[in-house]
Formats: sequence, C-alpha cells, structure tokens
Amino acid sequence: MTPVELVLVYVALPLLTISSVLYLLVVYRGPTISDRVLSADVFFYTFTLFFGIVGLLLGSPVMVICTVVLVLWAYALDIYVAKYLERGELGD
Repeated sequence: MTPVELVLVYVALPLLTISSVLYLLVVYRGPTISDRVLSADVFFYTFTLFFGIVGLLLGSPVMVICTVVLVLWAYALDIYVAKYLERGELGD
C-alpha cells in the first residue's frame, strides 16, 4: 500500500466513522429541528466522503459515482426541510 492509502485507511476512515456516529446521535437527540437537519446534512456529506474514499481504495468507479446520488439526496433534504420550516407544509 502507498502512504496515501495507509493514511486513508488508518486515519481518515476511522475518523469519518466516529464523526458519523456522533452526527447520528445529534440527529436522534438534537435539541431543535434545525440542529437535527444540519446534523443529518453533515452526516450525508460525511457518509458520501466515506463512500468515495472506499470506492477509490477499491478502484470501483461505480461506488464513486454513487456519491453523487447521496449528495443529491442531502440537497433534497435541505430543500424540503427549509420549505417546511418556512411555510409549514410540503405541498405545491
């Protein structure tokens, strides 16, 4: 393994895993809905980064492309929650 791969495997991936667990804890027990939404958003982006790193390490272009779908889901979550907090409804 190259030094970059070693750093990714032994430093970046464990830190991303720990931070993802902490983000999910805030999503579950967050004090306000805004904190929960922000934490879910950051969780999606962290998970996307994790998924992209694993895809690069495995040499799988499909896994790297799937990160785009995860980012779009996170963006859609932001739009829907912002609309709900602004108007109180999700229709129209």
